[in-house]
Amino acid sequence: MKIIIDNKIMMDQDIDMVHEEAHGEYKEKGDFSYLIYTNSEKERVILKFNASELTVTRFSKPQSIMKFEKDTFAPAQIPSPVGLQRLVTKTTQFALNQGDQELILHYQLLSHPEAEEALADYQMRLRWEA
Repeated sequence: MKIIIDNKIMMDQDIDMVHEEAHGEYKEKGDFSYLIYTNSEKERVILKFNASELTVTRFSKPQSIMKFEKDTFAPAQIPSPVGLQRLVTKTTQFALNQGDQELILHYQLLSHPEAEEALADYQMRLRWEA
């Protein structure tokens, strides 16, 4: 299974485009689908999703966990040089198309739910191909 992630990251006036491809596996269990792969930093990554939510778990040290829920806030735990940061994601677009094997996700990363400015804005497209 080929997993393709394209992510447009907007921070202040800067725009970064990140493209990642990996070989992994696709599984279904209960109401969720799973994509499992090893990223370029040799970390195991699990993407767990259904039509309304996505959880990204990176088995780094410390572990990184980000949740995305359609039209709402969700917790994010991200390692940084100053330690583990506990942040919040605000999902503005979440569109799963299982037939096309694609998930479109737009979100903001915030310091807390009441934050007036996002730390960064993201537009992610996740695809998987046999």
